Amino acid sequence: MLRVAVIGLGIGQVHLREYAQNPETRIVAVVDVLPERVEAARAQWGAPGFGSIREMLANVEVDAASVCTPPAVHARQVEELAAAGVHVLLEKPMAPTLDDCQRIIEAAARAGIVCMVGQKKRFYPLYAWLKARLDAEFGAPRWVAVKYALGRVDKPWFWAEDDGGGPILENAIHIWDLLRYLVGEVQTVYAEGGNLFRPDFAAQLDTAVVALRFRNGAFASVACGYGSEWGFADERVSIATPLAVCEVSGPFDRPNLLRYVERSDPRIPHELTFEGVDGFREEIAEFVAAIRSCRPPAVTPQDASRSVALALAVKRAIRERRPVELE
Repeated sequence: MLRVAVIGLGIGQVHLREYAQNPETRIVAVVDVLPERVEAARAQWGAPGFGSIREMLANVEVDAASVCTPPAVHARQVEELAAAGVHVLLEKPMAPTLDDCQRIIEAAARAGIVCMVGQKKRFYPLYAWLKARLDAEFGAPRWVAVKYALGRVDKPWFWAEDDGGGPILENAIHIWDLLRYLVGEVQTVYAEGGNLFRPDFAAQLDTAVVALRFRNGAFASVACGYGSEWGFADERVSIATPLAVCEVSGPFDRPNLLRYVERSDPRIPHELTFEGVDGFREEIAEFVAAIRSCRPPAVTPQDASRSVALALAVKRAIRERRPVELE
């Protein structure tokens, strides 16, 4: 049984929930800089609590850890864990800069650990079902339109350029990664955006409209950022291939409806619903399986760094008011 720790007890609470239900893992430590969070998690999960990774490593044997802290500290924390031989599941976004992404890649390679980045939409059952069909009977996407507008977030680290990077990085990283997963690598980014609704974070972009040209000739449009409010925010993804047309819709970050029609018989629409799932269980299971099998995980640091590069290219295209080419 893998001895696991969770570092950062915000979204880390969801990781704890899934580790507690996984028969192959045992929670042996919880870590956070806020003592009240540590005490609450310690009481709930019955595991020792610590205020730092160093303190944890000095007192507990750990095989694997979820790092669920703000992005600015990811590189340092992965380096510390990797040096101790601890496998890492790293929450998105991987890091605020490509230099930090490279530090993570190199730390994992030096230590020979499994390092996986938690791009959970790849494991969300609805998108996993769709991906399998786009790779087979539906054919490759040629045209995609996305609405991904979140509600209010007031955490200063979320908006800091050297940390969360605002909604175009911290939150929309889900969509940049999903598009790379479903469609392929991006060649050119065209974007407009600005600070339209959060003058209290005036230095940061809060909204964007983006057009992407993919290397395979496909196109996508994305409307993202702080363009909605919680309780009203939804998620919509439309995909057209030569053989099918698909529509994903539902609550923000948890769409539950997939409608599609095959062009060979467009009079017969099909509808699937996906309720009560969020992708975290499947993500945790993949991390554990990669460790057990001594194989690369589904989302390697090298792969995840390309999603960060795309997010940063979107911000650059807006700020420089010109198309940006991706290597």
